[in-house]
Amino acid sequence: MTEPTYTFVSVSTARPGRLDDLVRLARAPSEKMDGVVPGMIARQVGVDRERNTVVVWVTFANRSDLYDYLDTQQGKNDHGDGDDITEIIDTFAMYDLTPVSGRLTTTA
Repeated sequence: MTEPTYTFVSVSTARPGRLDDLVRLARAPSEKMDGVVPGMIARQVGVDRERNTVVVWVTFANRSDLYDYLDTQQGKNDHGDGDDITEIIDTFAMYDLTPVSGRLTTTA
């Protein structure tokens, strides 16, 4: 397996009654990148319904794998949604992380 050197993480909260819309919005970009972006190693979208929050993390071999893709027309098209995100998202934070420990494969 390729050694991961970059993980993108976002943490978003939804406006009241919009959590399912936020889930749809948050999951789409990484689903569209899966199998398309070279260097994409793993992705996960998690929902904490009690906190009205969605967490996205996507791990890549290199940071440039993500940002080079986002600079392409396909990356720009796949990353947008058409919804007015200000009506869906209450708070948003994103992080550019360097993995220092972890396991991305399962053991049998």
